[in-house]
Amino acid sequence: MLRLSSLSISIIVALIFPSTVFADEDDMEIIEVKGRPQENFSLADPSTSIPQIDASDLLKTLPGAAVNGNGPLSGIAQYRGLFGDRVNTQINGVSLAGAGPNAMDTPLSYASLILTEGVSMTRGIAPVSAGIDTLGGSIEVIESKASFDETSGEVSGQYQTNGDRGNLGGKVNLGSEKQAVLLYAEKLQGNTDVTTGDGDTITPTTYEKTMAGGEYRVNLSKNGINDESIAFGYQYLETNDAGTPALPMDIDFIRTHRFKVEGEHNISSWDLNWHMAYSDADHAMDNYSLRDKPDTSSARYNSANSNSFDSEISIAKDAWLFGLDARMSQHNSLITDPTDSSFYIDNFNDIQDNIYSIFAQWQQDIGQWNWQFGSRIKNYQTDSGTINTSMASTMTAVQALVDDFNNSDRSQVQTGLDLTINGQYQFNDDLTGIIGLARKQDSASYQERYLWLPMQSTGGLADGRTYVGQVDLDLETAYQLELGFDFEHNQWKVSPRAFVNRIDNYIQGTPATDANVIAVAAMMGDDNPMQFSNVDALLYGMDFTASYQLSTHWNMDFLGSYVRGERRDIDDNLYRIAPLNITLGLNFQQGNWIGRIEGVANAAQNNVSETQLEETTAGYAIMNVSAGYDIENWTIRAGINNLFDTEYEDHLAGYNRVYSSDIAVGSRMPGMGLTTWVTGAYRF
Repeated sequence: MLRLSSLSISIIVALIFPSTVFADEDDMEIIEVKGRPQENFSLADPSTSIPQIDASDLLKTLPGAAVNGNGPLSGIAQYRGLFGDRVNTQINGVSLAGAGPNAMDTPLSYASLILTEGVSMTRGIAPVSAGIDTLGGSIEVIESKASFDETSGEVSGQYQTNGDRGNLGGKVNLGSEKQAVLLYAEKLQGNTDVTTGDGDTITPTTYEKTMAGGEYRVNLSKNGINDESIAFGYQYLETNDAGTPALPMDIDFIRTHRFKVEGEHNISSWDLNWHMAYSDADHAMDNYSLRDKPDTSSARYNSANSNSFDSEISIAKDAWLFGLDARMSQHNSLITDPTDSSFYIDNFNDIQDNIYSIFAQWQQDIGQWNWQFGSRIKNYQTDSGTINTSMASTMTAVQALVDDFNNSDRSQVQTGLDLTINGQYQFNDDLTGIIGLARKQDSASYQERYLWLPMQSTGGLADGRTYVGQVDLDLETAYQLELGFDFEHNQWKVSPRAFVNRIDNYIQGTPATDANVIAVAAMMGDDNPMQFSNVDALLYGMDFTASYQLSTHWNMDFLGSYVRGERRDIDDNLYRIAPLNITLGLNFQQGNWIGRIEGVANAAQNNVSETQLEETTAGYAIMNVSAGYDIENWTIRAGINNLFDTEYEDHLAGYNRVYSSDIAVGSRMPGMGLTTWVTGAYRF
C-alpha cells in the first residue's frame, strides 16, 4: 500500500475542501473559462481525424508532438524531442501511474475512445497550473462528463482491414436539474497481425481491450447556473494478449480499477476546484505466449502491480490562481520462470514515488501585453525496498549487485522549483506576438533510479539495450525560451513557434563502468550495458501551423515540426528524436459532405545517438484519403491510409525484438501498409 507521510496526510485532509481546473481551447480560438486564465492550446479532434485505436494516435495531428510507438496500445507521448515522464499527461485533469515497468500501459492508454472529445496540448511553455512536472510540455485528454438537464447518447464503431481491427463503444447521459449519470463501455480488438507495404507481417500486433465505467454528478447550485457540483467516477480497464514487438515481452493482461471524486464550487467570488483519484493496477507480461521464443532463451513471466493516488485543490479569483497537489505511487515487479519454480528476480520491490507541490499563478493585461507569471515548488520523495534474486546464490557478480543496492541510501528527497513567464503582445487585430521563458525541473523516473540489475525495464526506451539505474540522480534543470506569433487575416491563419531548451543534468544512458554490471550483462548477452546518468543536453527547433481558405468549399492546412537534440557534454545526439515532418491537407466541405486528401512526409533522421547505437532512418512520404457524410444524428466516414502501400521505417517505433518474424531481429520497426477503414456514429 501507499505510505503516507505527514505532509501527504495534511494534503489529503486539505482536499476535503473544494478543486481541478482546466480549459479546452484550440490554437486558433480562445475560450474563456470562469476561474482560469486564458491559455494557448492546440486541440486534436477525434471526429475529424484518421481512426484511432489509442488516444496517442491523435498527437500526430498537433504541432511539435509525436508518438513513440512500442505496440498498438502502447504509444508514448513525445513533445519537442522530450518523451515519457517528462511530458505531463492527464485525463480530465488526473495523472495516475501505470503498472508496467516498460510503459506498456502508458497514460494515454487509459483514455476511452467513446468518451474522448479531444486531446488538448499546451503549445509551448506550459504554465505551472498545467501540472506538477511539465518540463516536456503538457497534454490532456478531454473526456465527456455527466451533464445536467440532458438526456443523450452515442453509439460508434470503426473497422480497419489491415490487422482486422475494430472497436465498438457506447455512452449514455441521463441528467435532471440536480443529478446526472454518464455510463459507457467499449470493446477494441485486433484479430490479426498487421502487414507492411512490402507485405511483411509485423508480429505480434494483435490485441483485445475492454473499458467500462461511469460518473455520477450532483448539482449543488442554488441558482440553476450549474457552476457547483460534486462527481464520483469509476473506470475498469482490461487488456489481454496485446503485442509490443519493440519490447522484450508482450502483454498477457492489464487489469485496472480507477476511482475519482471531484468538485467545483463558488465561494464568495472565489472559484474552488478539487479532485482525488486512486488507481489499483495489475499487469503481467511474458516472452512466449504471442511470440516464438528461441530455444537458447529462457521463458520469463513478469508480474507487476501499482497503486497510485493523485489529488489537486486550486482556488482562483480575478488574475490569481493558487494550487496544492499531491501524487503518490507504489510499484512492484517480479520476474519468474514458468518452467523453474525456484527462479525469481525482484525487478522492483516496494518502490515509493511521491511528489508534493504548491503553485501560484498570476495573469493580467498590461497595455497591449497579456502577461502570465507562475511559480511551483515541488518536493520529491522516493524509496525502494530491499531486493534479491535466485541467481545471487550461483553468480558472485549478481550477489555483489544485490549487496550494493541493498546497502545503498535508497531513500531520496529532492526539492524542485519551476518558474514561468508567458507573454502575448497584440500588435493589431491580425497579429499577436508570443514570448515564453521558463526554468523547470524534473526528477528521475523510478526505473532510472532503482533498476539494479542490467535489464530492459526502462519505461519503454525500446532500444534493445540493458540498463542499470543510479539511486542518486540529480534533478533535470531546463532553461526554456520560445518565440512566435499568431497571424490571421482574410483567408490566412499562420502560427509559427521557435524554441530552445537547454537542460542540465539531463538523464540518459551512458556506458556502464561497474565491473559487476558489465560481467552480469555479458552473461545475458549484452557486451555494452548502459547506466542512467546525468548529462547535459540542448534541444531546439520550430513547429508551424497554417491554413488557407481557397474557396467557399475548399481549404488547405499545413503542419510542420522540426527538433534537434544534442548532447552538450560530448559530441553526440539525443536518442529517439522525431525527424522533420510535414503534413499537408486539402479539405472539402459542402452541405453534409466532407472530404480530405492528406500527404504526410518525414525526412531522414541521421542525427542519432551513437552512445545508444541508434540507427538512422530514411525519409518517406505517404498519402491518406477520406470522405464522409455528417448530419445531426449520425456520421459515416471511410478512407484509405497509406494509399500507395509505401514501405517505410518509423524512426520512433523502436526495434524488432521478435524472433521467427518477417522483420529481422534488431531492425527498425516498419510502418503499416495500405489499410481501408470505415467509421460510423449515431447520436441521440
